Amino acid sequence: MPSTKPDDSSPLIAGLVPKWAVAALAVDVFFVLLFAFAGRQSHDSGPALVVLRIAWPFLIGLAVTWAVLIWRRWRAARAWPAGVFVWLGTYVIGMVLRGLSGEGLAPAFLVVSLLFLGLTLVGWRGYVSAKLHYRSRRLAD
Repeated sequence: MPSTKPDDSSPLIAGLVPKWAVAALAVDVFFVLLFAFAGRQSHDSGPALVVLRIAWPFLIGLAVTWAVLIWRRWRAARAWPAGVFVWLGTYVIGMVLRGLSGEGLAPAFLVVSLLFLGLTLVGWRGYVSAKLHYRSRRLAD
């Protein structure tokens, strides 16, 4: 079975081998789109393109935070600091862009989006980190 650990010759993106970095980014994009889809289902039964209208500011925020992850060489799959940075950066940039574009910033939306994005963008990283930690402790015993 091939190893999933990077060797010294593997280029790293955000602390991960490129295929894992792409997978981590895809998970983040999935959760941002899920957030927008859930918002559309709750408040607007319009066309599916409404999801993109809701998601675009947060996807830009996500792209900016990922660029910083790569620049800082933080491990993208770690809950701290990468997960918290992605969460808060995606949220703040998304809300600023949403406000500048004239979309609503209702207090309930601000709270729900902060909680949802935190739970998902940090949550999957926490799960993966715990799983890897547990696996490495089992192998050490």
